[in-house]
Amino acid sequence: MKKLRVLIVDDEYPARKELRYHLSMFNNISIVGEASNANEAYQLITALNYDAVFLDIRMPDMSGIELVHILQNMDSAPKIIFVTAYEDHAIEAIKVKAFDYLLKPIEKSKVEEVINRLFTEFSKEGFPSGKSNYFQIVTGKLRGTIYPVKIEDIIFFYSEKEFVYLRVKQGEDLITRFTIKELEQRLNPAMFFRPHRCYIVNINYVKEIRPSFHGCYTLIMKDKDSTEIPASRGKSKLLKKIFNI
Repeated sequence: MKKLRVLIVDDEYPARKELRYHLSMFNNISIVGEASNANEAYQLITALNYDAVFLDIRMPDMSGIELVHILQNMDSAPKIIFVTAYEDHAIEAIKVKAFDYLLKPIEKSKVEEVINRLFTEFSKEGFPSGKSNYFQIVTGKLRGTIYPVKIEDIIFFYSEKEFVYLRVKQGEDLITRFTIKELEQRLNPAMFFRPHRCYIVNINYVKEIRPSFHGCYTLIMKDKDSTEIPASRGKSKLLKKIFNI
């Protein structure tokens, strides 16, 4: 059975818990994540593929309406279902072309109506194939500001102490909230390779491959520092296959 990937966004935990309970009643819905504010939701939406977002409107810092205005610039934005305690927000929801809205307190029958409408809509448009669940964008933070970075612009990731950084073609290294292990699972293996426990490299930015000791290799990257990244002995066999050595 096809499942729709859903994100829940609300600044109040009881509200998220209630909505998760209602959505968990449907076996054709997969609740992939939750966010407690619009900024966090933006990071998740630009990093993963969601089919629908159940979004609170009144939240601190950035409202749900403001977030939708930003998301409208995305090529394949998820469908937005506003969840609000204020009926007068329905007009705002219509203006930003939201898919639907639910009023708090949430009624089971209303949730069922929305889910049925979602599946009817996706039946017309075509269900997600599941082939594009790799990261398309990874967000990084620098001095408190969050930057979305396209995957193709990332040269490599590296861990240092308790942080994981990403290096881009231009500018300073950014801190990402993902671990190296999480990145390895969600990056396209046709583009990214983990030669060492502390590094993941974009193979399109490997400038040189130098043989090292005991059958190991060192990768020279196309960044501003020509960074040298070791390939462990255990990963050297895969490295040879990737680069046809």
